[in-house]
Amino acid sequence: MYMAIFFIVQSLILVKHVSSFSTPSLSNFQGTINYYRRFSPSAHYVSDGDDTEIDTNDYSYEINDEDIESSMEQNEKIRFRARAAYDGSGFRGWQVQAKGRTCQGELENVLSTRFNRTVKIVGAGRTDASVHARGQAFHFDVYCNEIVTKGNIDESLSNTQNFCKQLQKSLNSMLKDDIRIYNVMECPPPVEVTHQDGSVRTHKWHVIYNSEKKLYVYRISLRPKAVAVDPLERYRRVHMDGDIDPHNLQRILRHYEGTHDFRAFSGAIEANMKKDGVEHKDTVRTVYSCDLIDEGEGNYRIEIYLKGALYKMVRNMVGTAIDVAKGRFDEEKMLVMLHQKKEEQLVRKDNKCKPAPGEGLTLEKVYFEDDGFLF
Repeated sequence: MYMAIFFIVQSLILVKHVSSFSTPSLSNFQGTINYYRRFSPSAHYVSDGDDTEIDTNDYSYEINDEDIESSMEQNEKIRFRARAAYDGSGFRGWQVQAKGRTCQGELENVLSTRFNRTVKIVGAGRTDASVHARGQAFHFDVYCNEIVTKGNIDESLSNTQNFCKQLQKSLNSMLKDDIRIYNVMECPPPVEVTHQDGSVRTHKWHVIYNSEKKLYVYRISLRPKAVAVDPLERYRRVHMDGDIDPHNLQRILRHYEGTHDFRAFSGAIEANMKKDGVEHKDTVRTVYSCDLIDEGEGNYRIEIYLKGALYKMVRNMVGTAIDVAKGRFDEEKMLVMLHQKKEEQLVRKDNKCKPAPGEGLTLEKVYFEDDGFLF
């Protein structure tokens, strides 16, 4: 009898406690979410270090991500940006795919775990499988009430700066060793933009539209000084067999400089157009410089500064230049593809050269107008 009374009283206390959270305000919303997640049998609560994991199997209250997102709609979002560096050997590329490990997928997973909700990111560029990055950039949005600091803080920094510092450390602790983030910071404030129709709209900072240029580097080794690739660099440098004169290769690479139609140097243009239901795709791109730099001992790097690249464009550029330097592909045909007129419409199948292997390519940096020494 005493035990029955005890359980009735405990049940009443629990019901009263849950009901007090039924209509949360924005000020206590994050605490409410954590409470609901803890006491939901379908929740996957993850301790962030200061909280204790709770066994949720004995409770019946449920809340899902749709409930959380709809309640958060009135809460302002703040945009943050960060850099990412990764060894592309273990990834199937940047973009999330149905199967396989991707850079975007890894970053979204740790962000979603950290904030106990689905967090999406936008990357400045989509690197292919096996392609590396040292200065990839991405942005993501965080609700105002999620910007919270814990433990020791640096008094010389603002609350947002301390939050970025702690978030960076937290995310890197959850990531595997082949990918890291750095320079986490709040994005520049939104700006008003006047459109061609005269309308004025406010635009948030965007990692794609605010990028100024990108630096890609392709690392190779050439005979006679290098007879094979250094085993220690086999995942970041490609050995090119055959007789290649570095001076001739540099001359060929200079053909890419300027503004050209790179349709014949891009993969899957027609397939993607059909998939997206569009009849035209702009394939004109600008290459600011394309240089071959001698690193010594038969090692070279090809530095390509450009505004933006099409799918597999950089690897096709390198592969075509190498074949021309070897005498396997006609240089005049390469120039025709670069300077083609609209009515000619030369496409990738007209370029018989294979793309250079992915492991030799690194996205070194994405540049922004407000870079300075910070980002």
